[in-house]
Amino acid sequence: MRRLFSLLPLVLLPLLAGLDTVHARGAAAVRGDLAQRLKARLAKARIGKDRYGVVVMSREARPRVHFTSGASRPLLPASAAKLLTAASVLDHLGPGHVFRTLVSARGSLSQDGVLNGDLVLHGSGDPNVSGRFHDGKPMTVPASLARQVFDAGIRRVTGDLVLDEGPFDTEFVHADWSAADKRRWYGAPVGGLSFNDGCIDVTATAGKSGSRPALVFPATTGPWRVKNSLKTVTGARAAVGGRWIDGGRTLEVHGRLPPRGRASMHVPVPDPSRFLGGAMLQALRGAGVRVDGNARRPQEPGGRRPGKVVALHESELPPALGVMNTRSQNVYASLLFKLAGAQVTGEATWESGNEAVRAMLARRRIADGGTTLMRDGSGLSLQNRVSAGVLAQVLHAFDRDPLRGPLMHESLAVAGTSGTLARRLRERGVKGRVRGKTGTLNDQRARALAGYVEGRGGKPGLVFAILLNGRGASHAVIDDLVREICR
Repeated sequence: MRRLFSLLPLVLLPLLAGLDTVHARGAAAVRGDLAQRLKARLAKARIGKDRYGVVVMSREARPRVHFTSGASRPLLPASAAKLLTAASVLDHLGPGHVFRTLVSARGSLSQDGVLNGDLVLHGSGDPNVSGRFHDGKPMTVPASLARQVFDAGIRRVTGDLVLDEGPFDTEFVHADWSAADKRRWYGAPVGGLSFNDGCIDVTATAGKSGSRPALVFPATTGPWRVKNSLKTVTGARAAVGGRWIDGGRTLEVHGRLPPRGRASMHVPVPDPSRFLGGAMLQALRGAGVRVDGNARRPQEPGGRRPGKVVALHESELPPALGVMNTRSQNVYASLLFKLAGAQVTGEATWESGNEAVRAMLARRRIADGGTTLMRDGSGLSLQNRVSAGVLAQVLHAFDRDPLRGPLMHESLAVAGTSGTLARRLRERGVKGRVRGKTGTLNDQRARALAGYVEGRGGKPGLVFAILLNGRGASHAVIDDLVREICR
């Protein structure tokens, strides 16, 4: 495997660095008309020549390049950046990584079940603490931890529930994200203790005209007040929103519903750790454990030191990769990005996440001239820059990795079948043959798709990466290119 990595730059870089045609030195034009068909489709889209990068090559150990244009051009990748996050995580954490969220008791436990001290909730950046893998019930994991605390003989805690976020910093949202991004579910905050994708789920149900609609929260709202400003108005169209007021201390649910109307929404929380802390306090009360204090961050030196472990929840990495890449869930990508960074620098920050990506490229001996920049792990930042050549090389490298490659492959959406590709590329001969990661940033007209095409008749198949930026960029153009590639 090490020898294979050392060959990659010798094989790929002469083919991908700045090449404009498939006939460049070292490239094998296996299907001579493919280059012309792809060129024609790109010309029809009228995308500026400096605004796209396209690479198509075989999945062989020594890949043959079928087409390349603008391969080394750094572009805005949108959510295709998640491929680099996945690669970084698989290299630094390993495919067998297990997330562990645990509760420890710090202090002395009396015979009558009184813990004279604190409970400490230790986070590991697990993105799966939600209802996603628990029949849609977000309180399942907190309830399980609380029951374990009760089973450990604890009935009362005289201190607090201390929130230990491990190596994660408290820069929950990225400075590059817009105010609009931060108000939507896809801009949810990122912390070492994550819960319910960092969002409060709210369901509003209206009764008769003039009445106040009822609010239901499948997960606890945490340590915040709720102000119900909804109105039931005859003839109104459902329009419900949530916003933080009083300096982030109160969630106001506002808007209108028609009589008997119903609406649901997801509101990002100000502080993800306090959100899970509120859920844990509620779950502990439900399990028969009274906590005299509150949920708080460590204040004293050594406040994060573990005591006796009394509860544990574990989840595995592969399902998290699937949610990140198939559904393109940003909070998953951000958590994994920072967690990979912690393996490299010891701190889970946005900056260390980028360092982890750089380290992954170096380990895989993928040279990019220093042009790859990952400001966040999800692709939401408008400062991210990746080239189609780098994406193609990463995908090829993992395709040749028998341990990590299958997890990368299985995490991707399937054309016409699943995730962000469920309603795309559904034609016969294409559906089910393409696995890829999409990318969309509407305000910047950025579109992307990169992944694998399964071969036919025993042929090895293809790796492809398509990045389009600016005027003329669309999913329709990308899908037409992929159809040509699949012919």
